[in-house]
Amino acid sequence: MSDISIFVTSELTSSERRISPQWDLSYFKIKLEQITGVEPKYQTILLYPNSTSNEYVVISDSNEYSEEKDRSVHISSIKGVVPYCRFHVKDGNPDSVLAQLEQEEQAQDGQNEAAYEFKLSEDEYAKKNNTVLNWKKSNQLGRFDPQFNEIKQRNIEENLEISSSMKTGDMCRVINIQGERRGVVKFVGKIPELSKGEEDEIWVGVEFHEPVGKNDGTIDGRRIFECRQNHGSILKPKQVEVGDFPELDPFADSDDEL
Repeated sequence: MSDISIFVTSELTSSERRISPQWDLSYFKIKLEQITGVEPKYQTILLYPNSTSNEYVVISDSNEYSEEKDRSVHISSIKGVVPYCRFHVKDGNPDSVLAQLEQEEQAQDGQNEAAYEFKLSEDEYAKKNNTVLNWKKSNQLGRFDPQFNEIKQRNIEENLEISSSMKTGDMCRVINIQGERRGVVKFVGKIPELSKGEEDEIWVGVEFHEPVGKNDGTIDGRRIFECRQNHGSILKPKQVEVGDFPELDPFADSDDEL
């Protein structure tokens, strides 16, 4: 069997790759770890028939992880694996460094409402004893992991390199668990309100063709780029792919004749 092209997504990454249908699931997970950073035993893998579909099947659940079982399953035997299908990897380890990074980015993007609703200041919370924060400190988990800053800096450098090939006006797409969204790059640069002291951190502002965004191009009342309401999102460069991606035709897959 010849190799096929697929999409691989996670909450922090999105890319197109080529895989061999002859790989077993155990080897495939090793490859996915290199792309997403999620360890094989914590990978829950969702298979979508294509990049735009919202329907999926779970082909591997981290709660039922078995390396021996994974070795017995080959990609070619998994129903639904076709060219340009999409594998979305979810991290089943809530204490991993990547999970912590994901939580930070969700808070920055306005997704983690609890981060804004929590009333105690960081200093007040840090003074309390029996808290998740102190437990993570004691066990060196999440942002207290010695490797956290190293991984975070590597992500910043990778995003900086990717952003160097992006410019305003580029057609683009974003593929994640929500499916494929297409739009236009409206901003590439630094946003101090989101970077929390990381001077080299770069962000990409996108205006989607459909109202599937999170804002209108403003952050804390400051206009970052011009955009229609609910059409804009601000993302890391690794989450955005630029190229020849014209607006999707919502009726392209319709079987009805008009």
